[in-house]
Amino acid sequence: MSALDRLLGTWELTMHHSAMSEPVTGRQRYERVLDGAFVLQHWTYDHPDFPDAIALLSDDRYHYFDVRGITRVFELEVDDAGWSMIRLDMDVSQRYTARFRGPDFMESTGEMSHDNGVTWQPDFTMTYQRVE
Repeated sequence: MSALDRLLGTWELTMHHSAMSEPVTGRQRYERVLDGAFVLQHWTYDHPDFPDAIALLSDDRYHYFDVRGITRVFELEVDDAGWSMIRLDMDVSQRYTARFRGPDFMESTGEMSHDNGVTWQPDFTMTYQRVE
């Protein structure tokens, strides 16, 4: 069993984003695909400014795709406590850390950098509650 299996199921989320005054809600679902080789993550937001997206997760990579046609690949680290990922890029670098707070609750933070990861600024926080 992989540490990714701890994500399996459907989660409701609440995001507090640096560009928004009000919280944004949404849902994520994680499921094993391709005979269990990968975890498919798909999510929707209840706000038109945030794109619906999918991602394929392996033990060390996170491949992101959204409805705008944007694709990104992150380095991924997963363990029993949670997961983190990072993508360094000259225009916009991103990093994300999520931690389990019990079997059905996660908290996460996202940061961005405009200097290839030299300095980081807060971007968002999220809380997740597993609903199935």
